[in-house]
Amino acid sequence: MLCYKGWLETRFRLLFTVGITAFILSIQHSVHYATTARGRQVAILTIFGFVIPAVMVAICAMLAGAGIDTQPTFQATKGLHGSTLFTLSLPVSRLRLLAVRSSIGWLEVAGSLTLLCGGIWLVTPLVRATATGTEMLKYSATVLVCSSAVYFFSVLLGTVLDDQWRIYGTMIATGALGWLSSHAPLPAFADIFRAMGKGSPVIAHAMPWSAMGFSLGLSVLLFVAALKIAQAREY
Repeated sequence: MLCYKGWLETRFRLLFTVGITAFILSIQHSVHYATTARGRQVAILTIFGFVIPAVMVAICAMLAGAGIDTQPTFQATKGLHGSTLFTLSLPVSRLRLLAVRSSIGWLEVAGSLTLLCGGIWLVTPLVRATATGTEMLKYSATVLVCSSAVYFFSVLLGTVLDDQWRIYGTMIATGALGWLSSHAPLPAFADIFRAMGKGSPVIAHAMPWSAMGFSLGLSVLLFVAALKIAQAREY
């Protein structure tokens, strides 16, 4: 029942993210990149260092949720939605509510990001000429792992903010982190945006294991923090 409820809450959001992905892929297919070596290098850095991370943040912000608050589809509301009290009356723990909803959203994020990365490799000749299929699979895994920290940060925000402010907060905070990554010397292990850009398997030809491990560890901490808030909060 909880899985079905989570699917009903996210199915149109998932459709929206698929639409965004299709739009990005159509643009990528129609763009003609420079033929010079410098132009190709700039284009690759733009695709892997900006386009994919930016879409990833939008996908995570759309599909994350608190697991307890019911989220109306594309409808800005304040306070509790009417069915939240019904959700709380179910004979399940708040841990289970949070875990099921978060797992559904994460799986949808995984599918959306796989479609994005695979689609860009298929529709962009420049990317196919730069990265092999194996390197693109490694890159997709890198993006998925690094996106987990962004996703669970949004889950955490969802326990204290209304849905519209959760989305804004996720985009603003991760946008600031992306800006900091470009303008300040962050430690390599903590720079998830560098791991998806200059330090990615496509550009650096090596897996950013330290950044991926940091992202997974941070995801666990963010989930535990969200759980503690959800358990202590009076709805």
